[in-house]
Amino acid sequence: MTPLQITLIILLCTIIAFLSGKIPFSIISAGIILALILTGVMKPAEALSGFINTNVVMYVAMFVIGAALTKTSLLDRAQKLVVRYKNNPKMLILISSLVAGFLACLTSATATAAIMIPLLVGIANEIGTSRSKMLFPAMAIANIATAMTFLGQGASNMTWSDVMIKAGASTPLSIWDFTIARIPILLISLAYMVFIGYRLMPDIDNSQFSDNIQKKDTVSQLTPSKEKVAVILILGTIACMLLESVIGIKMYLTASIGACLLVLCGVLSEREALGSIHQPTVFLFAGVLALSDAIKITGAGDVVADWMISLLGNTTNPYVIMAVFFIIPFILTQVMSNLATVTIFIPLVAAACVKIGVDPRAAVMGVLIASSTSILTPMAAPCQIMIMGPGGYSLKDYLKCGTPLAVMITIVCIFTLPIMFPFY
Repeated sequence: MTPLQITLIILLCTIIAFLSGKIPFSIISAGIILALILTGVMKPAEALSGFINTNVVMYVAMFVIGAALTKTSLLDRAQKLVVRYKNNPKMLILISSLVAGFLACLTSATATAAIMIPLLVGIANEIGTSRSKMLFPAMAIANIATAMTFLGQGASNMTWSDVMIKAGASTPLSIWDFTIARIPILLISLAYMVFIGYRLMPDIDNSQFSDNIQKKDTVSQLTPSKEKVAVILILGTIACMLLESVIGIKMYLTASIGACLLVLCGVLSEREALGSIHQPTVFLFAGVLALSDAIKITGAGDVVADWMISLLGNTTNPYVIMAVFFIIPFILTQVMSNLATVTIFIPLVAAACVKIGVDPRAAVMGVLIASSTSILTPMAAPCQIMIMGPGGYSLKDYLKCGTPLAVMITIVCIFTLPIMFPFY
């Protein structure tokens, strides 16, 4: 069997394992890594590289910072802002989703998850609201909102416009096109999560979770001086993460420095810091990243992309073209990284559009939106992996809540993008 065939089989087995809901995350991850190594698809160093991935490092560091957050008055202040909505789940979902979307516009969905998960879990524990109802809607909105602006992950937007021009396009995308195109999608997603989506998520009692982000009365209190130190370090770390492009220090390094300083300054003990890390999710993260890399290096993504282009045939119908160029990347991004999906498809889509004589802007924008609508599986995006353990989710939960929204986004994009960016 070829590495491509083996990778596809491993992917299928992984999906089945997630669907069963009976296999622990760490076992699924270990199985992925071992299968990739034993079959020769990846070398051990490549298969295990997920454990030192910068997203994993940032995830671990932010949970340490989250543990420190629960010992400060910051959580109390955040609680006071939302406690009035304790019995108003719609408003809780709206507030958390808006904050997540705003942060994702400034940074990335992954960084947003690292910042928001400890905060949302802590608030949910404090006010007695199921964290399972809050985490998925917030992270789904973060995924959709990321790269809406020229900040954070969106800094690469104009690069994709350049790729399109090099492929032969005559009209570039402007810096605000990326924002305008996603506004309808973001509004639809917010409305869906507030009125429908949260109802489809499981209502798991917070006491069933074993992580160490617990109510404040279960942890030791800080002295006034250590409280000040903790607040300065936490807010300073988050601010530096948001200003990554200005200060020139990568987010994972900033988060790691902040986590270490919190321990060195006595805000957290070493035991508290280590205990705050959700280890099963770290293992899951590492395994899924390895599988995503395998999909890319074996050419599985390229095979799908070539097949996609062949589907067009001689059609000139803008909606058919839009449907093909949106749906295929959307499906693929559910099992591999957003960046890999974009990197594979934008050059191919741009070249294909030029070849058949249509303006590629709508198709390129469709690929960008499709790749960020990564909400149907925990493998779809790092932030979806990160919430699986803390939220107690199964693959069925992702599909149950995410599928209706994905269908709506797909329909809207197919019929609106060719109007916003005409093919002819």
